[in-house]
Amino acid sequence: MPGTVPSDRVTAAAAALTVFLTDRQIDAGKLNRFTALCDGIRRTMEFDDRMELAERLERDVPVNDTIRLRSVLFHLTGDLYHLERILHYLILGGDSADPAALHYTHWCISRQLFLGTASGEKMATFVACDLFRYYTAMVRQIARRWGLTPARAAFRDGPIRRVAVVTNQFTNQGHQPTRDCFDFAARMQDDFGLEVAIINVNGMPARVENVFIPPMVAEVTADLEGVYALKMFGRQVKVASFTEPAFSQDKLRVIVEAIDGYDPDLIVAFGGSNIVADLFAEADARPVVAIPTTSSITVSLAHIVLGYEENDHTRSIPALYRAPFARRFRPFTFGFTPPPSDGRRVETGFPDDTFLFAVVGTRLDLEVGAETLELFDEILERCPDSALVFAGEVKELPGRLACLRNRNRMRCLGHVPDIRAFYARCHVFLNPPRQGGGGGASYALAEGVPVISYGSGDVASNAGPAFCVSDRDAYLARAVALATDAEALAEARLAAKARFVEIGDRTRCVERLLAYGEEARTLLRGGPAAGN
Repeated sequence: MPGTVPSDRVTAAAAALTVFLTDRQIDAGKLNRFTALCDGIRRTMEFDDRMELAERLERDVPVNDTIRLRSVLFHLTGDLYHLERILHYLILGGDSADPAALHYTHWCISRQLFLGTASGEKMATFVACDLFRYYTAMVRQIARRWGLTPARAAFRDGPIRRVAVVTNQFTNQGHQPTRDCFDFAARMQDDFGLEVAIINVNGMPARVENVFIPPMVAEVTADLEGVYALKMFGRQVKVASFTEPAFSQDKLRVIVEAIDGYDPDLIVAFGGSNIVADLFAEADARPVVAIPTTSSITVSLAHIVLGYEENDHTRSIPALYRAPFARRFRPFTFGFTPPPSDGRRVETGFPDDTFLFAVVGTRLDLEVGAETLELFDEILERCPDSALVFAGEVKELPGRLACLRNRNRMRCLGHVPDIRAFYARCHVFLNPPRQGGGGGASYALAEGVPVISYGSGDVASNAGPAFCVSDRDAYLARAVALATDAEALAEARLAAKARFVEIGDRTRCVERLLAYGEEARTLLRGGPAAGN
């Protein structure tokens, strides 16, 4: 809306949004246009104007669709009050709420939190209080309404012999969580002699269930259906995969019955919000240990919930909400196994003697914002013999580079199949402010590529304090120092490899996982579960 003053822009935006907010026939095309409109407003309108817009919509638009309106207001403002209204509306709806809509909304909200779109003081309690209680109520409602309360299994004497690794998403070996899930399962099987099966629930939304903005539809690999032996990286593990897109009573019943038929001594919930695993945990039917795949609070009902790192993050939860998390928390290191590499040269488009900064991720369009690009631009300004490459699929980022001073020294390479060969060309890993990215940063450390990160998120947890900075000025200074001081770079490269040795021992991680599994069995034998 060029040439308009802020009040005119707010009026125009309100009119445009009202069309979609009041439309009773939202199809896929309209949903996409509605989302694009909200994204554009959030990206281009100043915060104060967005707040005024939100107040105007809340006051003037006659909307009976709570989820639609409140998700838009949150998208505009980042104010968690609006997500609280959605959760309370659904919980107060009781049995009138469709479980599929409850499930879909939970994942839409979780994704927005992961992407860091929330702001304000409410974030300190939202996950531990509102989201966790909503999730707990949802699992219990699904169990009650759909008759999905597994019977308590008889305990076998002796150590753990059979393990079910239950995951919400399992796609391909280019997908970091899939690689990690498979690696944990393969190591338990091959290195520890256990019978292991991966249960691929595809438990994230595979279709839209309501008008939540922005919508969320997870990738499902349709050809991974049924029971089969999956080969990856020279190993083979049994997989039972369920690709039905609908979140339904029939789908969950088949999966629960399949797990009961497999009769595991231990269920490993791979990742949070693992509803199928939590149905067993809530019923105290089988011992469940949850492995987080990110460093934030893990939403789980498992008897034991492991940490992504050794530090007890539950100490940061306000005392009123801490107990359900603290009593189930156990220190852990997620660990990483670098993927194989053929060592073939990765072309970056820059001469061999160029000092290369690397930014790596699968969501760079969302994670690399205007402020971050401005910082990267300044880094290149201070380091004349350097360039910056982005590795990962992108659509919008190349266009946003066009307005930068050093745009000719930045390149988007798209997906890079051999990440280790890529790091062989790079000198420093730059981490944008984000929650994820832990795998990419860990592999950089393994290859001796030092990391620069702010002090929160998965990358900060994996890289450790030595590679974290406090603010923008410190970030800029560290980048310039590594690019211009050969001795500082050499020391940082050694420190990077040493850090990976600390965090990368996946065999030790599996050993600890199984020890916690035995503890969960002991807890379950002793009576009611420790966690709920």
